Amino acid sequence: MPRYAITERAGLFVAAHRNTGVGTVLELTERQAEHELRLGTLTTLDVAAASPASTEDPGDRKSRPKRQAPDSDAKPQ
Repeated sequence: MPRYAITERAGLFVAAHRNTGVGTVLELTERQAEHELRLGTLTTLDVAAASPASTEDPGDRKSRPKRQAPDSDAKPQ
């Protein structure tokens, strides 16, 4: 099961568990942690559970050409 740490933004209860302090580790399913992650009251500890975008090297992003939005004036062919 993925592991999550409680942040300073958490209230008395986090994902139906009593908050015992910042940094406390909880083992929750992704579904149990989903809402708390959105609120910022939990952070993901498992590297494997992190999204692929967060593991990407920031240097790679700079070397890619930027995508341009399509022209709104362009007529479909």
